Amino acid sequence: MRDIGRALGWDRSIQPRDTLRLRLLYNPQPARKDLGNAQAFQRCDEFGPRVDAAEALRRSVYLPGTLPLAFDFGGARYSPGTTPEVFFDFRYAASTRAVQPVDSGSADRWQSARRVNLQRALRWGPGQPKDPTGVGIAYPDYGGPLIAIERAVEPDILETYMIANSVSLVVLPERTPLDATGLSVSRDIDAYSWQFSAQLFGRTSLNLVRPDASGPKTVELTINGHVWLFLVERYSGQGKFPSERFTIGGVSRTQLLAEPYAPKRSAVNVVDINAQQAAADQLTDTGFTLAWDFAHQYPTDWTIPAGAFSYQEQTAMQVIARLAEAIGAVVKPARDSDALSVIPRYRAAPWAWATAVMERIIPAQIVGEWGSEWSPQPAWNSCYVSGTTHGVAVDVRRAGTAGDEPAPDVYDELITGTDAARARGIAELAKGGNQEIVTLHLPLFPEATAPGLIEPAMLCEVRDIDGTWRGLCLATEIGAEGVGAARVTQTVRLERHH
Repeated sequence: MRDIGRALGWDRSIQPRDTLRLRLLYNPQPARKDLGNAQAFQRCDEFGPRVDAAEALRRSVYLPGTLPLAFDFGGARYSPGTTPEVFFDFRYAASTRAVQPVDSGSADRWQSARRVNLQRALRWGPGQPKDPTGVGIAYPDYGGPLIAIERAVEPDILETYMIANSVSLVVLPERTPLDATGLSVSRDIDAYSWQFSAQLFGRTSLNLVRPDASGPKTVELTINGHVWLFLVERYSGQGKFPSERFTIGGVSRTQLLAEPYAPKRSAVNVVDINAQQAAADQLTDTGFTLAWDFAHQYPTDWTIPAGAFSYQEQTAMQVIARLAEAIGAVVKPARDSDALSVIPRYRAAPWAWATAVMERIIPAQIVGEWGSEWSPQPAWNSCYVSGTTHGVAVDVRRAGTAGDEPAPDVYDELITGTDAARARGIAELAKGGNQEIVTLHLPLFPEATAPGLIEPAMLCEVRDIDGTWRGLCLATEIGAEGVGAARVTQTVRLERHH
């Protein structure tokens, strides 16, 4: 280490000139005031005897009485003499006592609430959805019918529509095909069965459908996937050498509940019964089923008191149709099964069609022909509906109107409930107003293609060239010309309100 001996020498030759030493105090402690002012807290007399202030005052204050030593000052202030031998001091100063708690021995007791009436449980039935479109929820605990109203499917708008029509007519149960042409199927909104007619070539086909000892024959008609079952109940023939042609006619199977097949009966209800029950009783041991779905299709159900429902010499279908007519409803027959349903003629009043759920959409692009007929009616806004021997009397008035244009009064012995009277009144008011009957000719699309088959009582939206309007289907007729791949047309009559 070369420079280890080389070091700078420091000394204390330089001294500070100022000899004053300063000391700074930071954060001095503030003076504490009011140290002697403190609140004195004392305990209360928790365990001492209770003191009655009123009783203590009574014992301390002198009250004149009948004792030998009694004073009566005559209402004047007492003033003792200058040198009395005895004087009295009436001043009273209550002694200071400690505060005593009140109700110190009482305490609130908390515990769980008692559960009573555990054996009494409410029986909940299936819910009734109010959404007319249905939500697709299955109710596993309800076995009744649910006829959900499905919204109309938007049809495809094409420049050209090509439909490979398929028409077949077979005899059941062997399913023997028939050589037929000129087929026609129709139904009106007030009819409880479909009507059918066809032309057969030759006696061979006629012999297959002739009625025999077992009754009328049943045929199955399929047009573009839509199936009907008909009873052949009449036929006629015409021939000119060397050819001959036969015409047959039939009805759907719901005709078995009417003349001439169903027996006539007479009855009167001896107990209270619902309208739905009364209609279902007519189908006992017939093999037919009834759908009265007031949750979706909205035909109201009401109670008929004992003795109010009677009929004489009527078939089962006549009785059911009478019950439906009482509330402005109609009977809708099934096309290919032994079933029928009761539905309102007007599922929604015409003034509410703008917000109602439509079941079919008919664009102008698929309409081949059309026609219209103006059919105005008075603009009724009220209707008096009443029972006769039983029931209620209700003045049904359209909301928002004065009710100054009454429709003809309605009297029906089955109007035994307010809901029934209201439904009948709405049906009567819906028939009024400016309206026209529009006839549209369009193809019968296959079942999976919109708009498909348009049945009576369906609400339809027509997208016309000059605007969109809505109407009620009153009748449907389907015609098929030719054999096999025939030309098929569908003709519908719609009630349009203006």
